[in-house]
Amino acid sequence: MIAILLSCSLGAGLLAGCSDKAESTPVKTTEQKVKKGNLEVGLGADGRISLPLVNLSFELSGTVKEIKAQTGQKVKKGEILAVLEDTDLKLAVTQAENALSKANAMYSEAANKYEIEKLDAKYKVDQAKAKWDARPDDLTLKAAYEIENKKYQTLLNSNGAIQSTSLEIEDAKNKLQEAKNNMNKIYLKAPINGEITTINYKVGEVVSGVKAGTDTNSAASDTAFMTIVDPSVIYIKASATESDISGIEKDQEMRVAIDSLKLENLQGKVVSVNSTPKIDSSGIVTYEVTGKLAEPNAAIKEGMTAFVTFLKKEKKDVLLVPNKAIFVEDGKQYVTVKTGEKTEKRAIRGGLTNGVQTEVTEGLKQGETIQIGGVKK
Repeated sequence: MIAILLSCSLGAGLLAGCSDKAESTPVKTTEQKVKKGNLEVGLGADGRISLPLVNLSFELSGTVKEIKAQTGQKVKKGEILAVLEDTDLKLAVTQAENALSKANAMYSEAANKYEIEKLDAKYKVDQAKAKWDARPDDLTLKAAYEIENKKYQTLLNSNGAIQSTSLEIEDAKNKLQEAKNNMNKIYLKAPINGEITTINYKVGEVVSGVKAGTDTNSAASDTAFMTIVDPSVIYIKASATESDISGIEKDQEMRVAIDSLKLENLQGKVVSVNSTPKIDSSGIVTYEVTGKLAEPNAAIKEGMTAFVTFLKKEKKDVLLVPNKAIFVEDGKQYVTVKTGEKTEKRAIRGGLTNGVQTEVTEGLKQGETIQIGGVKK
């Protein structure tokens, strides 16, 4: 659940360590130098790291011939990761090549036959015309010429055999290209630079092909041939309650801490705010917020827990003291300043706070030592 990181207030400023009673019992004390830094105030949420996973599968069904990668291996885009047996596919290419050669031969035969038929028909037209020219008044010769000429013109406009064999050539070319394309599909290649997280098959096992264009990421990782993670993109997913979601929007700056790696103040931005609510069994409504870190970090792994602050305000290069160092008496804020072996109670003016640290606008200087804990006098 997200909670706004603010302390109680005094006057116009947001103050911290707000108790009207001074501590009356001694406690263990620590000392700290007053330093400058950036104060960030916003909505805090527990989150979880989510790295973009890509599930890889062959487009063809077949038997696994070789696996060239192993779990945990870093690979580059375009690198061959696995190979299928190609015996049947090579045979298919050979058969398609033979079919194309046969279609080309049939076309040549049909074309040659057609040319001979045209020459023969033209010769008969010329012969009939010559006879009619010699005896122009002979209607029988005229009719014979017209018949031969009509046969010739019909032949010129009718080349069905050639058209048929041309279609067979195109069909054979398409099948050959398909066979060659299938040969290329025996290689499973890395689509991105990344790291192999899972491999679900072994050499000799039969895999089922996944049709091109299918969203393989929508399936579970254990059904894919292998899974690769892109470590250059790191997402954080958190849940915002219905009362907090209005304070979070796309492109909002955020800061991330990962305690397990001792990483703090990692910069990022909100990339999406899901408008579809999730309602748990107790009726609590939340909305998923996804953020993205500005810089990759190879040490950050899938599923790690993180703490996210969605920034509302930020002040840079201001004097900061821990809220635990501040105590309030008679409505005024004080800290214990240590100089040498002596301590003094000094009034300060506090500004913005995030519930952990408070900005000091008056009363302290950078480098002074303050005491945290102990009896206030």
